[in-house]
Amino acid sequence: MKSLNKAGTSFQTRSTQRHIAGEQKANAMKRRLARGLGSTALGPVVTAVIQLGTVPLLLHAWGAAKYGDWLMLSAVPSYLTFANLGFGDASGSDMTARVARGDRKGALETFQSSWALLLLVSMAVLLAASAVVWWIPWRQWMHLSSLSNRQAAWIILAMGTWVIVGQQGGIIESGYRCDGNFATGTFLGTMLRLAETVLATLAGIWTGSLLSAALTYLAARSLGTFAYGLLLRRRSPWLSLGLKYARRERIRQLAAPAVGFMALPLGNAAGLQGFILLIGFLSGPIAVTAFSTLRTLARVNFQLNAVLAWAIWPELSAAFGAGDLALARILHRRAYQAGVASSLLISVFLWFAGPWIYTAWIRHAVSFDATCFHLLLLVAFANSLWFTSSVVPMSTNAHHLLTMAFAAASLGSVAAGWVLIPAMGNAGAACALLLVEILMISLVLRTSLCQLHETFAEFAGGLIRLPSVRTLASLVGQA
Repeated sequence: MKSLNKAGTSFQTRSTQRHIAGEQKANAMKRRLARGLGSTALGPVVTAVIQLGTVPLLLHAWGAAKYGDWLMLSAVPSYLTFANLGFGDASGSDMTARVARGDRKGALETFQSSWALLLLVSMAVLLAASAVVWWIPWRQWMHLSSLSNRQAAWIILAMGTWVIVGQQGGIIESGYRCDGNFATGTFLGTMLRLAETVLATLAGIWTGSLLSAALTYLAARSLGTFAYGLLLRRRSPWLSLGLKYARRERIRQLAAPAVGFMALPLGNAAGLQGFILLIGFLSGPIAVTAFSTLRTLARVNFQLNAVLAWAIWPELSAAFGAGDLALARILHRRAYQAGVASSLLISVFLWFAGPWIYTAWIRHAVSFDATCFHLLLLVAFANSLWFTSSVVPMSTNAHHLLTMAFAAASLGSVAAGWVLIPAMGNAGAACALLLVEILMISLVLRTSLCQLHETFAEFAGGLIRLPSVRTLASLVGQA
């Protein structure tokens, strides 16, 4: 009997210890999520400050035509985003899952392998761009109003280098993410973006030169990225950039998810900068300015969804790494709920208040196109129905088919825009973008729910229920 009582007491003690440990893990995760949400929430605020501040300032200083030249020229280097081969995001998901399993050595191998390949490819792409950029008739192709071909080439080369330097920061950010410092890394990256934009805008206004603005962007990004890497070394001494632990086998393992991540910025470049270039070619720089400013206002929804998606990304990677599907389902449902609800509210608000906000912001520099704006709001809301869910496959590097489909659909939308813009104006571009969002809703939800081992009925039912803190603690405690 005594032995039975002793065994019972021991069992209760272990159960209590597991419960306490579970609550501690849940609280730690909630703190990480709160910090992550806070740091990512700062991103849209900074984006709003940048866009609401720089657009009217540069429009006033440069005029609509010259500002349209800047939008088109700065859009070209965005296509260099393919040069990172997607290894920044792929390494972040892989490293976070490995750290969750206690495999720091494997995470370091991933870190250095990804950086070694990125550095090699970045240098090759930059050298090729430096040789080609001078031979392209930029002025004729883009109908530039204020620049020669040579001036345009210098601006594109400076902004292209800015993109390449920023990609090195993407690898460094994966180090912050995997070691529980996601909030710190995101905050510093956001502050760097704000600082470089403020400095470049001041330089552009002071000198009236697009090239001065581009060179200021490059100088600020270079210094900021160097400091970003130094701080990571202090926060996580076991992570260091170098080649000692780089492994070809690790690069091969990451190749498929990396290509998937490479397809994502290519699709974004086609959907965002691609339409800027297309509208500029078909309608001129003033039409570019009108479309760009309307889309900026309509995409407030996207900024909020990005906050939720990026905040849960490292937690999803850790949950999958620990084999905790129940926790992954809860994280996905709650982020999806918040994203769709906020997107709907903001879309309704902007539908009615948008014209007044736009006029107060732009001050009649370009006219307000109500049809185009309302279509762009539909694009933004449709995006909220799938974007948050896309982080589920990305958190485990199982996303490559989805992102390649997104890239293909985005390229197809540019082709559709070629037909629709001459007939419908900028509203035709918005219609083409809406087709992509509708296609992605079905593809992404099917893939994400399959990975979570969840039916659509279970997912929909879970959206109307909120878990208790005790339930969340018990789920985390089982990880």
